[in-house]
Amino acid sequence: MIRQIHVTAALLVCGMFAGSASAQEWGNKMFDKLEINFGNVARMAETTFKLKVTNPYVETIHVTNLSTSCGCISWLDQTPIAIPSRGEHELTIRLDTVRHVGEKHVRAFVTLSEPTKGLTSMVQIPVNGRIRDDFEVRPGSVTFGNVDQGQSTSKTITVNSTGASSWKLLSAKSDSVYVNTRLAPRSRSDGTMQYDITVDLLPDAPAGLFRERLVLTTNEAGNSTITLPIDAKIEPDIVVTDAHFGAVTQGKTKTVTVLIRSKKPTQLEKISHVIQQTAAKPNTSGLIQTGATDAVTVPTIDVENAMKVDFDHSNGTIHKVTLTLDPSKDVGSGLFDELYSVNIAGRSEPVSFHVNGRIAGDQGSSGNVSAAPTPESDR
Repeated sequence: MIRQIHVTAALLVCGMFAGSASAQEWGNKMFDKLEINFGNVARMAETTFKLKVTNPYVETIHVTNLSTSCGCISWLDQTPIAIPSRGEHELTIRLDTVRHVGEKHVRAFVTLSEPTKGLTSMVQIPVNGRIRDDFEVRPGSVTFGNVDQGQSTSKTITVNSTGASSWKLLSAKSDSVYVNTRLAPRSRSDGTMQYDITVDLLPDAPAGLFRERLVLTTNEAGNSTITLPIDAKIEPDIVVTDAHFGAVTQGKTKTVTVLIRSKKPTQLEKISHVIQQTAAKPNTSGLIQTGATDAVTVPTIDVENAMKVDFDHSNGTIHKVTLTLDPSKDVGSGLFDELYSVNIAGRSEPVSFHVNGRIAGDQGSSGNVSAAPTPESDR
């Protein structure tokens, strides 16, 4: 009898830990990567790694704490950070190549919370790398900063090695088709070898955050490659915000504004409704991944006839598009997700923006507490 009680207690404890582990999983699923490998890096190199955190839940998720197991790595972000439903945020972790050298096998931690349900999750991220003290790069990264889309730009860095006299830098390349590199020996004296590396960012690089790696290959046996980050923010000629209505009460109109910014004066010609989107609705209460077999596709409600779109026809660099939704019209209740296209004078390709929200009355997302925040697709 005593043995049976012990076995039962052990099973209960195991079940508690299993439930806790299951509850933690919702945080892991927000990250695009759950491991960081810096590889071989040069001393003095500005070495960072970006993690994209995406919120697939209805509720706003908060990053409440960022910590590490070693002073050789540090977060560049400040908490708290609120990530709204469907929102994204980049977290940046830095490897200290000034005060530290050698092999590093450490961990970074991200604490997430959903306060309305009292849920928390700590995401543990292994971080590995090797900082070489016989190899320096100045400046410590290939950072282009803000670059206008369609423009080309170049940066030059200098590599210094204090290794064996037979040491050579054989190549400096990037896997990106938008990057060209040129390698030139600079000097060799007193056991120090220097090379200049010029990195060209080509004009056809796409808009957005540009993050690639420069891979240096040496004639050393074994650890013959060293990596450096390449960073740029390529700014498009026109930037458009999306329209998020949030919750809309039936019978009450609501207005939101979309901003269209351009580097040169432009004129809006026409705004057209393109398509009514669809949403994935789960058959279960668990988190629905893309392509999950337990999700079915259901149409959202159509609000095109209830949406009034106004915009100015002036020639300028900032345009306001006013969207007014009148849910008193016969549109029903539930989610809506629309796509609109904007034609601009003298520009062959239109730009577009999304309009989404929910008209109150939808019972798709109840207040029931579950083991994870409500999937965004279940709104």
